Amino acid sequence: MVPGRDALRRVAAVLATRGVGLESLFTGLPLALLVGFAALTQLGDVWFYFLTLASAYWVGDTVAGSDRRHAAFLLGCALTALALSTTLKGYFVLPRPPGAGVAVGADRLPGILRAFYVDAATADGTGFPSGHALGAALVWGGAALTLETDRRTRLAVGSAVVLLVGLSRVALGVHYLVDVFAGWAIGGAALAVLLRVGGDRNPGRVFSLAALVALAGAITNFDATHLTALGATLGARVSWGAAGQDALRVTTSRRTGLILTAVGLPVLGGPFFYLYAVEPGPTIAFAASAVIIAGVLVLPLVGDVVEERV
Repeated sequence: MVPGRDALRRVAAVLATRGVGLESLFTGLPLALLVGFAALTQLGDVWFYFLTLASAYWVGDTVAGSDRRHAAFLLGCALTALALSTTLKGYFVLPRPPGAGVAVGADRLPGILRAFYVDAATADGTGFPSGHALGAALVWGGAALTLETDRRTRLAVGSAVVLLVGLSRVALGVHYLVDVFAGWAIGGAALAVLLRVGGDRNPGRVFSLAALVALAGAITNFDATHLTALGATLGARVSWGAAGQDALRVTTSRRTGLILTAVGLPVLGGPFFYLYAVEPGPTIAFAASAVIIAGVLVLPLVGDVVEERV
């Protein structure tokens, strides 16, 4: 093994297994507060980014403060977060805290709420760094820095969400605090790179970087998780290169944007939630994720053609 890599793993292992002594502050929280953290943690989940960013991309500039190019950039931030999270977790292979698979107090909740809480408050697999914290820093941080709305408001909201999403992971017992700190730091550094490389002026560069990171992970870990990230990022890069500029030139009315969203969410959201809930084989995961993200990016062109013929 490469000495430098072995040293990094040992340092991260010591930190991630011992914590930093502050995790005890989150033990014994009231069940109502834990359920609240379970809801807050959804703001940093992959499904939430898919629904909100795909919808923002489809409606284009009909929403104040954003447009299709900007939404594509934020989608690239989410894909970069996915690629970084899967690649780094596969690199370090560090465990989550003991009890990460148990939702404290779930037996005291009614059926539907219990199912939601158990799903949100438990996690398996490797835990370093926190993907939720990393993604929140990239996506919510990117939105706070680039949206054309009141600067003070967006920075306050963005900072609050990044903080709360990270803390929710510790409160729910699915990450050590050091995992969250690492996620924030890596996500912040990645956002600085993406803003410098292209920002919302050139989302294609963001997709390219995300694909390179995902490829690095897939080379060493040929499994469904890494192939999903690779398929999604390559699907974005290829489809944007083929049709991205044409999609940006499409003028979308509020009515058309709503129609695209009403059609796109069930057509592409169905396969997405299948991938999210059921882990298929690597080949299917790669192909499906590529088609889903490509579909998101080219759908405005389909809507434009349909509108011209109606």
